[in-house]
Amino acid sequence: MIAALRSICADRRVQLALLVALILRVVPLAVWPQLDCVRDECIYRGVANKIVEGEGLTVSPKGWLPAPGYPYLLALSKVLTGSMQPVKWLQVLIGTASVAWLAVIADRVAGRRTAMFAAWLLAINPTAAWFTTTLWIETIYLFLLLASIEALLRARSEDRVGPAAISGIWLGLAVLFRGVATYLPPIFLLATLMPMEGRPTLRSLFSEAGRRWPIALAFTLSAVLVVAPYSRVASQRHGGFLVSDATVGHVLYLGNNDFPPLTFDYGNGMLTGPLYARWLREGRPPCPRNQPPVLSSACEVKEAVQWVSDHPGAFIERMPMRVAQLVNPHSFFTRHLRWGYWHGLPWWGKEALVLFTAVHAAAIMVLGTLSAWARARGPFGVMAVGTTLYTVATIAIMYGMTRFRLPLEPLWTVYLALLIAEPGETWRSLMASPWRIGGAILTIPSLLVLMAWYLPTGWPMAW
Repeated sequence: MIAALRSICADRRVQLALLVALILRVVPLAVWPQLDCVRDECIYRGVANKIVEGEGLTVSPKGWLPAPGYPYLLALSKVLTGSMQPVKWLQVLIGTASVAWLAVIADRVAGRRTAMFAAWLLAINPTAAWFTTTLWIETIYLFLLLASIEALLRARSEDRVGPAAISGIWLGLAVLFRGVATYLPPIFLLATLMPMEGRPTLRSLFSEAGRRWPIALAFTLSAVLVVAPYSRVASQRHGGFLVSDATVGHVLYLGNNDFPPLTFDYGNGMLTGPLYARWLREGRPPCPRNQPPVLSSACEVKEAVQWVSDHPGAFIERMPMRVAQLVNPHSFFTRHLRWGYWHGLPWWGKEALVLFTAVHAAAIMVLGTLSAWARARGPFGVMAVGTTLYTVATIAIMYGMTRFRLPLEPLWTVYLALLIAEPGETWRSLMASPWRIGGAILTIPSLLVLMAWYLPTGWPMAW
């Protein structure tokens, strides 16, 4: 790990990308007044305050139990410094480190030229930069995800058990910071068995399993050992088996109800408290919250399944809408700018940032997808494509929002960087495979249609 970081950071082009990344993350935090909290930020802060007061991890005011990692980190900051705001400075460092992690990953996947482009693309990603200045969990989760991927790629390339165990530790921490990572280990486990080159076959997978089982076992055990202690204690306290959080019921309640699927992105969501409350009143009431969160979440899941059974047509019709909410090329950063924050920045500067945010995200999604069809292979291909498909499927069933896309963007950034670094080879690789061509023909137009879903409300300039 250290050797790989030293090697990649010795490249002056990557060094400059890291410097730019640091500046773009420090300046907003240092220049513009920071909001105390917004929506889920307030929930994390409230839960962290309860920890500081000695109550331990408790449910949010909305009745769901968050994963423990971020609330405990905020609580630790409060105990040590008297404030939770220093976590943002930690995220500035972690966000910059993620640029280095991504460069190392891209170097392992496709070489130094691709690594340089990947580092720059993440360094100037406006949404990734802005999230470091918030009290949302995305920056740390993104870092843990990249760290786990890098370690697992190292384990495979060096055929060593140690890095596989480290990868499991990183992914276990990701689960403790964000419950959606709970179902990623099987995808990563498949990556431990995937041949490094060539098209996998059932025979090659069994052959790799026979040789790579120590790596797979080390990865699995370390991930389980990181998560299991908290899972055991939390399951005893909160009413039943719990891995990391109890939020799935609340998410299903928001996404599968009599009111339309809600989101909170600018121009597309219920942005005011009274309007949001009115929509909730039009749907079925939530399950009683005067019960342990595991039971409350299970009740919401049961109610959502019943709603889907009663409204199968509406459920299917909402799937593309939820995915459209995920791939909306704007982000919470657009909402922040359009709400009038960053005082002193001229309107044209804000609108330029809004436009650049959308173009940057669209390039990652569209061109990255094209490149992935052409070049996605081996263990990284399994992790990148598998994580993306899992997330998209979860969104289609449950609830869509651009915030859920951010951890996926670095994975697709590698493929966009590969397209920029090797356009000819990428095109030849795509043209050499009819099934890859067919996949691109099916997905790229669909993606463009879904991205355009919210253009009437998301794209117009403020002037």
